[in-house]
Amino acid sequence: MSIEGSSALVELTATEHLVNLCRIVRDEIEMLKSLVNMYSDINVEKKRVIDIYSKVRNIKERGEEQKVLIMEYLVKNIEIAMFTKSYVEITRILDRIIQHLDSVGYRFVLMIENDVLIGREAASEFIRFIEVLKEQLDALEASIDKLRVSPRKALETLNRVFAIEEDIDEKFRRGLFEIYSKYAGYISALLILKDIYEHLEEVSDFLKSAGEELRYLILVKSAMS
Repeated sequence: MSIEGSSALVELTATEHLVNLCRIVRDEIEMLKSLVNMYSDINVEKKRVIDIYSKVRNIKERGEEQKVLIMEYLVKNIEIAMFTKSYVEITRILDRIIQHLDSVGYRFVLMIENDVLIGREAASEFIRFIEVLKEQLDALEASIDKLRVSPRKALETLNRVFAIEEDIDEKFRRGLFEIYSKYAGYISALLILKDIYEHLEEVSDFLKSAGEELRYLILVKSAMS
């Protein structure tokens, strides 16, 4: 196989690994959504919530294993050395997202263990927030996937990541205002809800950062083609 062919194959595999890591993040988002749905049911047994959270933890472990796999693959294959930094950075950012989502899940467990109740309306708002994060992740994954066949289409798809981040910024500011208004006299709920909102907003920021690194990679590849 030619050097060009070998390099293309290595890059194809590296991209597939990143797509798989994105799918692990999606699995964690879906499990977190289930956890919040269960939390909103005031009749749910605490053990069921903890069982759901254990699945979040299992997904987190899968993500950590995938991160190591990607890092090892990149180290062993020098054919794409000039792109390695971008692949590593995107991998590290996705890993941070996995850690933050786990932290959000743990905070919901803490709330239910300590009988901190926020009502269905607030829980529904979190679910809507999580669904928008999933849309942002989907756009990032689609852009990574298109990188293999068309950098131009990958760049067009990537713009959605940045547009959603702006929408989430607005949701974050509005959400913080609402919890300060509703829970001013309920300090334990106020503090933990603020913490959850901040973690979710950081997830969106991380997705934007991954998008910026991906955009750089796309532009470099476009310039070389």
